Amino acid sequence: MPIRDLARELSGQSHSAPFCVVGAGIAGLLLATRLARHNRKVIVVESGTVAFDPAIHELNDIDDAGGGYGRAMTGRYRGLGGSSSRWGGRMIPIAGFDQGAREHVDQPEWPVAPHILRRYQQELEALFGVGHDSFDELDTRAPGSAGLLIDTGEDFMTRWAKCPTFKRCNIISILGREIRSNPNITVWLNATVWGFDLDTEAGKLRAITAKSLYGHELTVRAEEFALAAGTIESTRLLLLLDAASGNRAFERTEALGRYFQDHLKAEVALVDRTRADLTNHLLSCRFVRGIRRDLHLELSGSAQREDQVSSGFIYVAMDMGNSGMAAIKSIAKGVQRQEVEPRQIGTAVRDVGLIAKSGFWRFWHKQLYVPPAVDLRLMALVEQLPDPGNRISLSEKTDQMGVRKALLHWKVLPRDERTFRSAARRLRTYWSRAGLDNLCPLIWAPGVNSPDGQIIETVEACAHPSGSTRMGTNPASSVVGPDLRCHHVPNVAVASASVFPTAGSANPTFTIMQLALWLADSYLLIGA
Repeated sequence: MPIRDLARELSGQSHSAPFCVVGAGIAGLLLATRLARHNRKVIVVESGTVAFDPAIHELNDIDDAGGGYGRAMTGRYRGLGGSSSRWGGRMIPIAGFDQGAREHVDQPEWPVAPHILRRYQQELEALFGVGHDSFDELDTRAPGSAGLLIDTGEDFMTRWAKCPTFKRCNIISILGREIRSNPNITVWLNATVWGFDLDTEAGKLRAITAKSLYGHELTVRAEEFALAAGTIESTRLLLLLDAASGNRAFERTEALGRYFQDHLKAEVALVDRTRADLTNHLLSCRFVRGIRRDLHLELSGSAQREDQVSSGFIYVAMDMGNSGMAAIKSIAKGVQRQEVEPRQIGTAVRDVGLIAKSGFWRFWHKQLYVPPAVDLRLMALVEQLPDPGNRISLSEKTDQMGVRKALLHWKVLPRDERTFRSAARRLRTYWSRAGLDNLCPLIWAPGVNSPDGQIIETVEACAHPSGSTRMGTNPASSVVGPDLRCHHVPNVAVASASVFPTAGSANPTFTIMQLALWLADSYLLIGA
């Protein structure tokens, strides 16, 4: 039986396989299934269970030293499928400019060449059913591509994220049947890793120990271990491994836990919707060949260099309120979580007129219909640059299993304000150059227009944490090498955004998936 629940099994079990993957989210399951397809035995250890469990979710709680992070409990979820059960679905690769050397902000290029990750692009697009059209432009011959905004490259690059259906966002809806039927995979649920058997002389991990909330224990021995538990948890696990070694495992690097970063977002403008249909045509997401495409106005490389700032982008946010449209979205998200509430169906049925108009609009214009009463908000999302003071360490506080929590020291810095200012200023110029000031003027957020205002006073993290096990070629200033293996414990690899040297200005999930497949392929070369 490939899926087992430690809470329902006898304690004290010991199992072994060539590969052990910690985490059954998108990265972990992509990695595990790729290995299993090539007849490699792999054990997946997952803290959560099949459905959301509030008691297990409490394990995500951190010790937030500054009290300002706020996404530890709302941005990550344990269980089969991991955070993909809540993922918004925006798929877009990090722009090549953001992965290259950026001298103007003192950032070196990524140690993994972009073409290495691009080789997995079409495979992932096919898996999630989002087609192979360009991310950087829409086919102007396709329905739904009319009325595009200008793209001169002076201020922004117009890019278009691809979004799978809500059901396909959850990786278990795509890979679940294969996982349950492939004898090369065993998934252990309710198994939270807390112990490590490390051969300090050889510098290799021999085994991990996991336990359930009920205290049942499981030991897994493997030749290769991959941590795919998300940025915060993967970092905490490496810190716990280091502590178990008497702080010898990673004593030769200063980077473990440091350089924690997240994308920051803030509303910079509200769109005047007096001309509701026009604004819908301009800014609502499009459906090209049935695939939802979301507008992604990214600060161009020349704009970043000229303003001496990091990367960022503008996207459109909307709140459907309590309308039938919101109910339909809630139903779709319920399907993604594999939980649908009957009351949501009732709300949708009561607003049948709006739903009918939405259906016509999508059929005729190939766009999402946004009712006139719904605000279109322009949000700026900016990249935090790595800072050693933003870090994860181990707290003296413990979770309900008696394991030390992650202690986060994180703050927003003045240079983040400069990037927000650059994005807002460029947006003002862009809007004017496009001739939109008279058609649908922008109502600027108070902090944007005030010379003394601070946009960063209203920001929040985007639940895109990264950077705290960064990759690099220098073992003293990075945790993993370009092959994703830990420099100092080479049979432990990390497949999460925690290895990102910089965050860029794209949602991280697509790049995480590329890295997971690349790691799997490197494993397949072992003994080939």
